[in-house]
Amino acid sequence: MLDKLRDSSRSFGTYLIFGVIILVFVVYFGPGGQSCGDIGAGSSIAWAAKVDGEEISLRDFRSEYENLYRQYQAQMGDRFDPAMAQQMGIRSSAIDRLVTRKLLIREAKRMGIATTDEEVAKTIREQPAFQKNGHFDFETYRTALRNWRGISPARFEAELRDDLLVGKVLNQLRLSAKVTEDEVEAAYLRENDRASIAFVRVVPRELEKEVEVSDEDVKTFLDSEDGKKRVADQYEAQEWKYKTPKRVRAQHILVKVDENAPEDEVKKAEEKILAARKEIEGGADFGEVARRVSEDEATREKGGDLGLFGPGSMVKPFEDAAMALEVGQVSEPVRTRFGFHLIKVNEIQPPTEKKLEEVQGEIAREILAKDRTRDVARARAEAILEEAKGRALLELYPVPEDGAAPAGPVVPGKAENFLVSTDWVPRLGAASELVREVAAAEGPGLLPKVFEVNEAFVVAEVLGRERPDLAQLDETKRNEIRERLLESRRMEVIQAYVDRLKEEAKIETNDALVAAGY
Repeated sequence: MLDKLRDSSRSFGTYLIFGVIILVFVVYFGPGGQSCGDIGAGSSIAWAAKVDGEEISLRDFRSEYENLYRQYQAQMGDRFDPAMAQQMGIRSSAIDRLVTRKLLIREAKRMGIATTDEEVAKTIREQPAFQKNGHFDFETYRTALRNWRGISPARFEAELRDDLLVGKVLNQLRLSAKVTEDEVEAAYLRENDRASIAFVRVVPRELEKEVEVSDEDVKTFLDSEDGKKRVADQYEAQEWKYKTPKRVRAQHILVKVDENAPEDEVKKAEEKILAARKEIEGGADFGEVARRVSEDEATREKGGDLGLFGPGSMVKPFEDAAMALEVGQVSEPVRTRFGFHLIKVNEIQPPTEKKLEEVQGEIAREILAKDRTRDVARARAEAILEEAKGRALLELYPVPEDGAAPAGPVVPGKAENFLVSTDWVPRLGAASELVREVAAAEGPGLLPKVFEVNEAFVVAEVLGRERPDLAQLDETKRNEIRERLLESRRMEVIQAYVDRLKEEAKIETNDALVAAGY
């Protein structure tokens, strides 16, 4: 295999394996982000998942997690951090992708599908990350693998061979997807059935000053069984408001060294971090040392400032060390898979908890106030509906020329030329009941009821309807719709196939790995 890559470095042009684009190079060798987490380091976790007893390794999980992390960070920027990754379930997604990949590789082999050395070599040769002066260069290739993933060419090529196998299976599934002409025409009708409306929203939260809740009201509510249950349910649903974990505000200094680095490189990095700690112990400002020494590009210019964070936000060894420090204390060097850290804690916010008994009156008042503002808002909307009978809604409640929503509880607006085949109305959001009434309207006119839409009450008037005509569906439009439907159908076929493979396999997931703190 290596001989093929060391051979001619001629250009191969655009090369796709059976029409399936393999993203492995973008993921592995695209722009990197911040540290993604020292997942599983120092723990007893040995595997991420098992498929019919066959293990998916922790190393593969780490790699897949980092790939996903970088993709989301590239899309969302600095807003995306380990805490958000945990909230979004990125660890579960990484395991699911690895399980899916293993199932598809196994299926490819069962079907007798294979990948040749030449296919692997061509795919590698054409990647810009492995080229020098526009041509494949073996040393560039080997260096890129070592620097970005810390693996050998042999291991990477084995992984790529499996990726290409997956691509072939997916391509066969894509080719099996079909779309009929009836489906094309139905899609055209859906995509061109449109309407325009004028509306008035009455927003309950803008009416809070118009309602009062007395202490006696709260007491009576809490004395009732329904009141007690609603208060307890809201307390449980909003537990995060009443319970906060310990959090710390900290700085850090990072000296990078790979977890698999040779002993001399590890020693060199450790000496550098110890020298920084000695300097701080001698009276140097932590932030100034961080600006000079730290190799964390994201925080170096901020003196290593990490802001305020709690459990699950940082890698496990780092979090454990930070949470154990006192204010002003500097840690001993902390080793993670990214290198050595020094940590200084500048503030500690202890955990807090408010019992139900402490906040039940507050919650009861909130519930009663919300109920009463909703009643007032609905009554206001019903009055507007009566007022608009026989008159144009836009005449009674004109929309400002600049389109800006006026302040106050009554907000007029227009939604123009929107699809009635979806539940979405511009400036209103999801409004399925309203859209159904609009779709059923034969022409312009006031709709006969008040609609509850996203915590507001809405009165609406149809201004116009545009119904599609199949006579206008020419061949160009047919082809565009057909291709779009085909792509959607291909994804459905693939998902259904993968779901069936999962149902037939025995899949075990290491729940400890998914949980916060690993």
